[in-house]
Amino acid sequence: MMALASPFVLLYCPGLGPLLGAAAGIWIFTSRLLFERLNQRRRVCGATAQEHFDCDVLDLEWNGALVERLSDEEIHRAGVGFEKADATEKHSNWYPAKVDMAWPASVITCQRSNAVWARRLHQAYASFLFVAAGSWFVFGVILSLVHKASLADYLTTVLLPSLPAVLDSTDLAQQHRAAAGRRLNIERLTNRLLEADGVTREDLREVQDQIFELRRDEPPVAGWFYQILKGRYEQDMQFAAAQRAGEGKEGDA
Repeated sequence: MMALASPFVLLYCPGLGPLLGAAAGIWIFTSRLLFERLNQRRRVCGATAQEHFDCDVLDLEWNGALVERLSDEEIHRAGVGFEKADATEKHSNWYPAKVDMAWPASVITCQRSNAVWARRLHQAYASFLFVAAGSWFVFGVILSLVHKASLADYLTTVLLPSLPAVLDSTDLAQQHRAAAGRRLNIERLTNRLLEADGVTREDLREVQDQIFELRRDEPPVAGWFYQILKGRYEQDMQFAAAQRAGEGKEGDA
């Protein structure tokens, strides 16, 4: 919010520039030391809840050495507010369940769909963050030049208040790009498993362990951004799964 407000403060209330810059400095300190830890805890809980879902749907053994199960009370509390039809619809069609495939190809295809979906989502969000941060920085410079602001006014009123947002955006973008690269490794692994013979439950569990670790450690994508791309990605996922199901039937024939 401070980054969004800073150019307008320069135009209408330049005297508030130093105060806005001080608030930006405080925000950098608190967000890195306090909010990041809280976000990490929430990511762990979210990844664990998703692991419950995957183990039930994909019929995988729980890896107790990786993470402890959530209690039924914690799962119920996290699900409050998602009982309504519209909320359920937003989180439906997680995997290509409509495609008929034999085990273990069915499980591997779901794991592959997860990896591809997340890779594309992280790549798209990283690009969005880079463009947004760069565009807002350029906008601030142009506005300062048009307003004929002094260097001191620009630094205290525009640059310093915008600095937390620019740092967070570029840092997040780099994290999302790294997460996309790690998801690509899982995608390639699942592609090899789909072509391999004698895939075991241990092989599936190894892939699932990697998926959980990424969910736990990778930065989250904004919900509104996910919803924008959800429909398109869902169609692509169903198409890719159907293609692989067709290739498997041709191979059996």
